[in-house]
Amino acid sequence: MKYVTYIIILVLFAGCSISSRLERKQSRAIVEYKQTQQEPEKTKQTSYYGIKKDSTTYYIIPTTKDENGQDIMTMQIDEVVVVAKSRTIAERNGKVYIDFVITLPKELQGNCQSVSVIPYLHKQNEKIPLQELSIRGGLFTRVQDRNYWQFNQYVKVFRPDATAEQRAFERFIKYPYPEGTRLDSIVDSKERISYYYTQEMPTVGKEKKLLITLHGAVRGLDGSSYNLPPLDTLEYNISSMLSFVDTTKRYVTKVIEKYSVVNDKNYLSFKVNDIRIIDTLSDNHAQLAKIEGLMGRLINQQEFYVDSIILTASASPDGGFERNNALAKARAFSLKKHLTERFGNNVDSILKVRWIAEDWEELQRLIKSDNDLKDKDGILNIINSIENFDKREAALKAMTEYKYIKEKLYPRLRSVSFKYDLRRVGMIKDTIHTTVPDTLYAQGVELLNERRYNEAAVILAEYADQNTAVCFLSLGKDSEAYQILLSLPETAFVNYLRAIACSRLDMIEAGREWFLKACDQNETLQYRGKLDPEINRLLIINE
Repeated sequence: MKYVTYIIILVLFAGCSISSRLERKQSRAIVEYKQTQQEPEKTKQTSYYGIKKDSTTYYIIPTTKDENGQDIMTMQIDEVVVVAKSRTIAERNGKVYIDFVITLPKELQGNCQSVSVIPYLHKQNEKIPLQELSIRGGLFTRVQDRNYWQFNQYVKVFRPDATAEQRAFERFIKYPYPEGTRLDSIVDSKERISYYYTQEMPTVGKEKKLLITLHGAVRGLDGSSYNLPPLDTLEYNISSMLSFVDTTKRYVTKVIEKYSVVNDKNYLSFKVNDIRIIDTLSDNHAQLAKIEGLMGRLINQQEFYVDSIILTASASPDGGFERNNALAKARAFSLKKHLTERFGNNVDSILKVRWIAEDWEELQRLIKSDNDLKDKDGILNIINSIENFDKREAALKAMTEYKYIKEKLYPRLRSVSFKYDLRRVGMIKDTIHTTVPDTLYAQGVELLNERRYNEAAVILAEYADQNTAVCFLSLGKDSEAYQILLSLPETAFVNYLRAIACSRLDMIEAGREWFLKACDQNETLQYRGKLDPEINRLLIINE
């Protein structure tokens, strides 16, 4: 009991004005970009190369650079920290890495308080919380531990149900432990704390920019809290290979035929020895809707004339052949009558009726493709060796697998198929050749622009063009991309992409030559190259 009293006294003493003190000072965390360049090794002499153009061409010249790649000034000045408002990050393999430094000054830390900082990533209309950083004072942590100990003792002694346990948790635990944190540290001294935060993010869609904001709060054991003031937004511009996507339309030659055929197959159910079309029987309503829908579209469209429609009804071998033949014929005419009533006499004049009494050919195909039948060879031998259909059916009945055949395969033989013979309106020649946009290729380019690289690669691989290379470079298939690029004409963009591929493949000399050629062809690429870390790699030599 003395220990608990001692804790309460400390809380009242130490946490008397946490929020008001921080609010007066407008204390805040600091977030800034991490320096990307590292100091070169002292044992190596690093030469940096710039780009210069004379009257005809670009070439490289040695320049004096500091360790961050900037010109060294001759004036000695005091240290100044400049925080840029945006940074360019490179997309590789469908991902980018964002990184920044979060600094918590001394006044945000204290023995009896806890600091929680959560970075938020803004993508289009989404606001995504990243993992939390938690810094807790020593006394704050001991109070948390004590509260959890009391709660666990209560559960151990009283064994409450789930509802009572939740109420007890809310009563005992005033300051829950943080969960799912990136950093959870306990500090006893008020020192400035800096944390380097890095996060891998997949790039999806057409987004070109990511924004990071920082939100946080300080909580004290006295029950007070202080929300950190909003910080300047960190802005990341995504640099990807997509700026090299070739938007030129592709065309393909399409052969247009004067005549066309459309086939359709459906399954209708009939009552035993009945020929009536009953739409409430089994799946007949859906099957009739499918038949009528297709027929209506073909009859009413303007591109083709419908020369003829052949309706073929078939039956299964179940029962005598003569009876099956009569049923198949009657059912075919019954369906023709139904469709004539639905579409009028125009259909009656072009609709021709056929029927198959017992569709043994289709039955053989079904047997061959059915993996559940064990004696396929025996069944097929009966079908092929016995010519009389009724005797063939009787022989099948004697087999152990006849029940399965009758229940599973016979219903699929009771079908109605349609064959529509179409003739293109206004066309004299049997075939003509025309050029049309390549819609498949356009779909691949759209997937590429949406950064769905794996799906785009499936379509674009066979084209082996600049967009294929961009897709492969985005997937990290650098060697394959380079081989494609070598087969293409030497444009400025192709040469620049060759330089990128060479940089990744450690072909430094070749990459430098390709980059200089690209600059000769398009001088704006020299400015892009200065911002591209993979091109910068080609312009630095360690001796």
